[in-house]
Amino acid sequence: MSRYRWREPDALADVAWSLTEHPLLSAVLYRRGIRDRDAAQRFLSPRHDDLPDPRGLPDLQRAVLLIQAIRQSSRPVVVFGDYDVDGLTATALLTFVFRELGLVVKPIVPHRLHDGYGFHPHHVPRIVEQNPSLLVTVDCGTGDWDALCAVQKAGIPVIVLDHHDVHRLDWPEDLVFVSVKRPDAPPVFRTLAAVGVAYQFARALLGDRAAARYLPLVALGTVADVVPLVETNRTLVASGLERFWDSAPIGLRVLAAVAGLGSDRERRITSWHCGYVLGPRLNAAGRMDDPQLALDLLLAEDVDHAQRLARRLSELNAARQRAIEQMLRQAEQHLRVRSTLPPVLVLADEAWHVGLVGLAASKLVSRYARPVVLLSQSEDVSRGSARSVDGFDISAALERCRDLLLDHGGHSAAAGLTLPTERIAELEARLLQLASEAFGDREPALPLDLDLELHPFQISLDTWEMLSRLEPFGHGNPVPRCLLRNVSAVDVWRTQDGRHLRFTVVAGDGTIRQAVWFEGGEEYERLRRMGRIDIAFTLRRTSWNGQDRVELDVIDIRPTQ
Repeated sequence: MSRYRWREPDALADVAWSLTEHPLLSAVLYRRGIRDRDAAQRFLSPRHDDLPDPRGLPDLQRAVLLIQAIRQSSRPVVVFGDYDVDGLTATALLTFVFRELGLVVKPIVPHRLHDGYGFHPHHVPRIVEQNPSLLVTVDCGTGDWDALCAVQKAGIPVIVLDHHDVHRLDWPEDLVFVSVKRPDAPPVFRTLAAVGVAYQFARALLGDRAAARYLPLVALGTVADVVPLVETNRTLVASGLERFWDSAPIGLRVLAAVAGLGSDRERRITSWHCGYVLGPRLNAAGRMDDPQLALDLLLAEDVDHAQRLARRLSELNAARQRAIEQMLRQAEQHLRVRSTLPPVLVLADEAWHVGLVGLAASKLVSRYARPVVLLSQSEDVSRGSARSVDGFDISAALERCRDLLLDHGGHSAAAGLTLPTERIAELEARLLQLASEAFGDREPALPLDLDLELHPFQISLDTWEMLSRLEPFGHGNPVPRCLLRNVSAVDVWRTQDGRHLRFTVVAGDGTIRQAVWFEGGEEYERLRRMGRIDIAFTLRRTSWNGQDRVELDVIDIRPTQ
């Protein structure tokens, strides 16, 4: 049975096909909420000059005045960030900006396992012992009012730059709180990542021209934090990717080169590279070792030093990948002993790394199309992550299990949790009951929203190039997903490791195209037995014998109705 619930593209009014000179491109834009030619032009050609005035952010001007007031101080500014890519890039950006202004900067990122997320009371002594003129927290600090007040009581002013939801509105009056989630923040800033907030601060301090050199950091952090790549975020990412080889920090350019992305303009860096090549290497430091390694790389001034750090991060990322593959194999072993697959998977193991359970849970959701809770189990307390599918709000579900938990937090699709190990079985039973209420008789499934129905002859390099104008792709602006009806799959074969499939697509009009189905190895027999099929896919550009061509990157198949 398919893991996906297909949602075919609706019929469109005539006007929808004329937003641009390309009808197919126009149709995708219309289905993504763009309704007139001017809006289409702004989307396809985002301009840095169209960014909103950063001074519209509440408290930003207070933050600027505070920086100006301490510029003559010899005491350092402490920048306290977070260990993920958004926090790391934001910390690096602020460090560069403050140094450009002549300030002494002490950047700090907490350890994922030892410190956890946020600014806590146990961090206060470390800050105070630096004797700083200012503490700036970025990608954290919201709601950590008690710890921040302790810093202020030591005579240290505090700026918070953040994008997380504000649940407590009782922040200290003298705290400079620059947050896009404050109730009085303009909606145009609402979806910024933390590095995007830091960039608004940089614009206000340096001006747009000087601040623009830091846009590659903004692009990387924004993509990695999976915020919607529309409106302001789209402009920031497009501008940052365009400037990557010209103005990215030395360490980031070296990381790209070590990762095989080239070392000059001949290789265009895309949002895919940020999300799947560069971001994971930076994240691997915090998950497998110490996030300071990643921050040191971003701040590196020496190529040789940067190369050593980049190679270390690549090694850690490879170790992370191996560890997750091992976790997935162990999870499969847990599932094999069950007679049926339940609507929620709750799995625990003492061997699982608490820093990796979220990544493994995401992969299991994609594989089994149902909510997953993975726990790193210890004798007394287990910690883990939950990932979910449409129709099951995992954060709300955990809230209904709060009597079993020590801690939990997150949103509808992803959450973290801590609980006594002895309550795992009760948690599973409760979640199964909640899933039964949510899904009823329906099987859980992943939504598959299709943007376009293509005729076989339209599967071409010209179509791929035309749709690539929608880049940068990411959350809120995915790669267009297409539908092809009533074709045959022939010459089906597995790759050597058995994980992937390749086959030839033959249409009724005689058109022939090649297809690849990554992680589709288990569908080999089903595909061979099928007659006429429909295919959900994206277009993939590749080279064969020195010739560029386009092929189908298969998402799912179904029998033609």
